[in-house]
Amino acid sequence: MADIILVLTQNILPIFIVAAFGYALQRWIGIEKKPLSTIVLNVLSPCLVFSSLVGSQLPGDELVSLALFTVINVLLMGAVAYVAALLLRLGRTETIALLVVVMFVNGGNYGLTLNQLRYGDPGLARAVVYYTTSTVMLYTLGIFISSMGEMPWREALGRLLRFPAVYAAVSAVVVYSFHIPIPAPLLRGIEVAGAGAIPVMLLVLGMQLADLRTVASWRLAVPAMLIRLVGGPLLGLLVATLLGLTGLGRSTSIIEASMPPAVFTIILATEFDLDPPAVTSIVLVSTLLSPLTIATAITLLNL
Repeated sequence: MADIILVLTQNILPIFIVAAFGYALQRWIGIEKKPLSTIVLNVLSPCLVFSSLVGSQLPGDELVSLALFTVINVLLMGAVAYVAALLLRLGRTETIALLVVVMFVNGGNYGLTLNQLRYGDPGLARAVVYYTTSTVMLYTLGIFISSMGEMPWREALGRLLRFPAVYAAVSAVVVYSFHIPIPAPLLRGIEVAGAGAIPVMLLVLGMQLADLRTVASWRLAVPAMLIRLVGGPLLGLLVATLLGLTGLGRSTSIIEASMPPAVFTIILATEFDLDPPAVTSIVLVSTLLSPLTIATAITLLNL
C-alpha cells in the first residue's frame, strides 16, 4: 500500500494538479478550448514527437519493437471489446462506442507526463513511440471504425495526411536513421516548442473534464471501464512478454496501455453519433478512477 501511495503522490498527483488548473480556469472564465487544442495538435505535439525521437538515442530495433507493441495491443484490445459486445448483446452503436473507448487511450497529456515524471527523458522518449503510433491508428483505424466504413478511404487518408505529428515522426526516423545533422538553433527551437506540449495538454485535459457531464449507459460504461482500466495493463503485460520487451521499454509501454480512454473519443462519438453522453461519462469516470488502477498496476507489475 505504501508503494501505491508513493506512486499516486509523486507521479500521478502532479498531473492532476496541473489539470486542476485547467479545470478551474474553464469553470471560472470559460476559455475556448479549440484554439489551444489546435496549437497542441499542429505545433507543440509534432515538435515533442520530433525532438524526443531524434534525441532519444534508441536503437532501431527497439523503436520497431515499441511500435509493434502498440499496434498489437490496440488490435487485441479491440478484439476483447468486440467479444464482450457479443456476450453482452450490445447494439451496433454501443458496440462501436465500446471499441473506440477501449482501443484508444490518453497516451499524450496523461501518459507522456506520467512516464516523464517517473522515468525522466529516457522514459519520455520511449513513451512517445506509443503515443505517435497510437495517434496514427486513431486518425485512421479509429475514424474508420467510428464511421463503420461509410467514410471514403480518400477522406480518411486526407485526415491522416493533415496530421503534422505523422510527418514529424517520419522525419525523425529519417534523421535518426541516416544521422542527418540538424542545425543547433533549429533543433533547440523545436525542443523548446516540444517542452510546452505536455503542460498545455494537461491544461486542456482539465478544461475538457470541466465540460463533461456524467450521463451514462451503465450497461456500456461498466464493461468499458473494466476492460480499459483492468484489462489494459494485463493485456499490455502479455504483449510485452510475448515481444520480449525489457527495462524502460517494457515499463513505459505497459503504463501507456493502462491509460484511460482518449478524450478525442468524445469528438468521434459526437461526429458519428455514437451515444456521446455515454462515451463522455466513460471518459470522465475512467480518468478519475485511473490514478488508483495505474498506481496499482505500476506497483504490482513492478514497473
